[in-house]
Amino acid sequence: MRQFFCKFFGNKVIAILLIAGGGYLFTACSTDQVENADELERLPLQEITLDNFDAFKEIGENWKIVGGLKSNPEIEGHLELEDGTGILANNPSEETNNHLFTEFEHGDLELELDFLMPKGSNSGVYLMGRYEMQLLDSWGVEDPEYSDLGGIYRQRDESRPEGEKEYGGHPPAMNAARAPGLWQHVRILFKAPEFNESGQKISDAEFEEIWLNGTLIQENVAVSGPTIKAAFEDEQPEGPLMIQGDHGPIAIRNIRYKKYDKNQIHLNDLSYEYYNDSLDQIPNFDTLEVAESGTTDSLSGSIINKNDRYALRYRGTLEASNSGTYLFRVQNAGMVRMLIDDKVIFDQDQFYRMHEIASNTVELESGQHDFTLEYIDHHNNWYGGLGLFTEGPQLRYQKLHASSSVPGGDRELPDLIVEAEDRIKVLRSFAMHEGGKRTHVVNVGAPNKINFSYDMGQAALLHAWNGSFVNTNEMWINRGEPQVASPAGPAFSFDGKPVAAQLNSGTAVWPDSLSWDQLKVEGYTIAEDGSPVFKYNLAGVKITDHLEGEAQNRRLIRTVDFESEESQNDFWMHLASGEEIVQNDTGMYVVDDRTFYLDIIETSGLEPQIVETEEGYDLRIPLLNESPTATIEYAIIW
Repeated sequence: MRQFFCKFFGNKVIAILLIAGGGYLFTACSTDQVENADELERLPLQEITLDNFDAFKEIGENWKIVGGLKSNPEIEGHLELEDGTGILANNPSEETNNHLFTEFEHGDLELELDFLMPKGSNSGVYLMGRYEMQLLDSWGVEDPEYSDLGGIYRQRDESRPEGEKEYGGHPPAMNAARAPGLWQHVRILFKAPEFNESGQKISDAEFEEIWLNGTLIQENVAVSGPTIKAAFEDEQPEGPLMIQGDHGPIAIRNIRYKKYDKNQIHLNDLSYEYYNDSLDQIPNFDTLEVAESGTTDSLSGSIINKNDRYALRYRGTLEASNSGTYLFRVQNAGMVRMLIDDKVIFDQDQFYRMHEIASNTVELESGQHDFTLEYIDHHNNWYGGLGLFTEGPQLRYQKLHASSSVPGGDRELPDLIVEAEDRIKVLRSFAMHEGGKRTHVVNVGAPNKINFSYDMGQAALLHAWNGSFVNTNEMWINRGEPQVASPAGPAFSFDGKPVAAQLNSGTAVWPDSLSWDQLKVEGYTIAEDGSPVFKYNLAGVKITDHLEGEAQNRRLIRTVDFESEESQNDFWMHLASGEEIVQNDTGMYVVDDRTFYLDIIETSGLEPQIVETEEGYDLRIPLLNESPTATIEYAIIW
């Protein structure tokens, strides 16, 4: 019997293998994570350049191309425009409130864009000019409906009985909306209705996926006909993209899209050869003795009952429907060599694990191409699996391997949600942040549904979110080897930097982390309301850090106390960082190109400073210059 688990000692992560008979084996624990396919290298989408209106049809005077904007979150419909290019803005009036249509028409489509909703504003994106995904200022809505941000709008049929003329509609799975006046991001994967040769519809339009601010809010929602206020009442194989212009102000930028046809990439006439060989490098397979061979319809790293060590060679043809650039991604435990028309796509000379991913592109003409993939399994039998993914011109991202070829197949882990129902809950875990694993994370959930995760080893705020508390499936299922808890609600990420530091100068780059020789972690105590109060000592300065959420006007309030025996000349507090930080008319700071708001409540008379560094801008406060104590309190609004 073997048991495998990870544990942290000090600031090191150790893997412990418990072997039957009482022995232990210690090794390093991986701090990597298998990446989400949506975050991996993909073929680029086509971008609409917003230097002019060339990509659009007739333009109403309500639409402008601008270079910047202001939007006061306390003023209904406020959108103030600045000269320049790169942003598409709609400021409708009773006289001019035209919709905006693209010159291109589409069927199946992947669409991404950034948008900004002023307070109380309303708009919509109509796929093919017919099927609306709602754009609305839905910040703070507890139970979103079809008419809220990310909802798929209803349909109307005048022939139906009174009171039933409007029907359908699909609300988002959760409210992932940001505060008014902030940039938000949406990604839509849409499938157009299909028609037979006689023009009869044989399948409905479908919103396959809608991702709002990184959260999946709609999945596999069919729409049987055009939604209310559509530009067209009929259904066709293609139509223009439409942005609603007759309701409220909106700003849009970074519009990118990819049109898809109905074809797929196929492996045909695929055969395999299996070799009972223990190999450390990919060999010349022609010199090996074939143990077994056969045919198959997809790749698999475990096509037959294998020995501990083995090798496979697949040969066949790859069918490329369209000419252009193709991307291939291999994710495997072992080594892979892959060739198309004798051109080497992958040639790995070291053993990979399933969390290690390689990708490459190749130009292919439409038609059949010779395909070869050679595979050696990992020399450690704890690791196994082979996955091959691809996409091409107007061809969707897809897998070419059998589901059984990768650990867990295509099944998603079932959710194991921990809720903070009647009291504040504190849960320790590992957590992912900006592609790395943080090992000393404290997740804090509250009954008011304002939750956060905090790196106790660095005095750093990682995420905040509203809604359900944490999903612990990766802590418990399949032995919980990743040991990762993740936000169960739509999470917002912060820079994850330590709250305080000693700097040589006020413009020095803020450190990403502090050693434990510098930052002495003293744990946390529990406040009367049940929330943790984190305690540290940095260069003789005592620091306490307390965060609590307010559901009304969704915000996270952070109070940090500093106490020293004497004044300091080089001690600073870090509040935020980003590409841009400005102070608006209300006195709040708008951080990182309108990503979130920071509202300072108390500074002990100290002056915040916007500091330009080599990496961008920081909002900092110099501490303890004149007084050995200070209290800083501020609210984060997103």
